[in-house]
Amino acid sequence: MYDWNLVDPFLSSWVLMGQAFDASYKATEIELGRYDTTMAQFHILMLLDSSKVPMTPGEISNYVFRERHSISALLTRMQKAGYVKKVRSKKDQRVVKVRIAPKGKELLDKVKPVGLGQARGLLASCYTEEELHDLNRHLKKIRDSALQALGRKVEAPPDIFETAAIAGDN
Repeated sequence: MYDWNLVDPFLSSWVLMGQAFDASYKATEIELGRYDTTMAQFHILMLLDSSKVPMTPGEISNYVFRERHSISALLTRMQKAGYVKKVRSKKDQRVVKVRIAPKGKELLDKVKPVGLGQARGLLASCYTEEELHDLNRHLKKIRDSALQALGRKVEAPPDIFETAAIAGDN
């Protein structure tokens, strides 16, 4: 990977953000790959595990910021592997709800320390806790600006989530 010493500070920051994300994502994917899972599967398992109720594929796609068709295909593969269970709504048979299956919970229990440990390790090697708070504040500004450009906004998670479980504090 090249260290582009770009003259334009905005472009330089943009390139560095992309490189930081891509490299850290790839490093985590390699660790998760030891358990035959991906970052996308990890995110979905974390989401479903922290949800108090089964979720629709559309809800899942909104939370993991991916296209609905790609989530549907991923959920189908995860169901075939036994990680999630799809059930039809009793109120409306057209509605599919997804929940984590016991095999998915077992996998998550194995990979959660790997995924979160990788994130903690990468960040702890670069930042103090105080610096992380500053970084988070800056990243939230970028995220919020991008969401505004997409016509979306940041909202607090609904009550269906156990947010401590998402943060890994349980």
